[in-house]
Amino acid sequence: MKKINLFLIAGLVALLAFSAEAQTVPFFNPLSTAGVFPQTDTVTNTATNFITTRRINQERATQTVVQVNVTKISGTVGGTISLLGSTDGVNFYALRTIETVTALPTHTAADATASYHWRLTGAPFPFFRVSYTGTGTMSASFGAQIFFSKAY
Repeated sequence: MKKINLFLIAGLVALLAFSAEAQTVPFFNPLSTAGVFPQTDTVTNTATNFITTRRINQERATQTVVQVNVTKISGTVGGTISLLGSTDGVNFYALRTIETVTALPTHTAADATASYHWRLTGAPFPFFRVSYTGTGTMSASFGAQIFFSKAY
């Protein structure tokens, strides 16, 4: 009887150890020549800045979620935040998301600290980029994270 109980406990522990379904990878910039990989950047007025990541885990993902957090620094925050993908890390194109099958996946930044996200089926590209173009007289910082969900 003790052997059966130990076997059941060991099986339960093994099952719980492999039940995690998501991996979180903060955005960083592996394409930087400075060797510094920022997780955040700042947009001032009408400038455009990017945060780029290379997909580290090459395992098959069933869904990808990208979250962007915008923090107001000064002025009236606005502008457009876009999600882009690339196969070579050089040429980036707008992605189609689950919610935007026929439209470009953009968010309009509000005049406040806010979070935005996109959901993708699978993980279609090895490189992802968040582009933020400001508007008017403003300053805001933004950071991004990418989450890959895997089926086990």
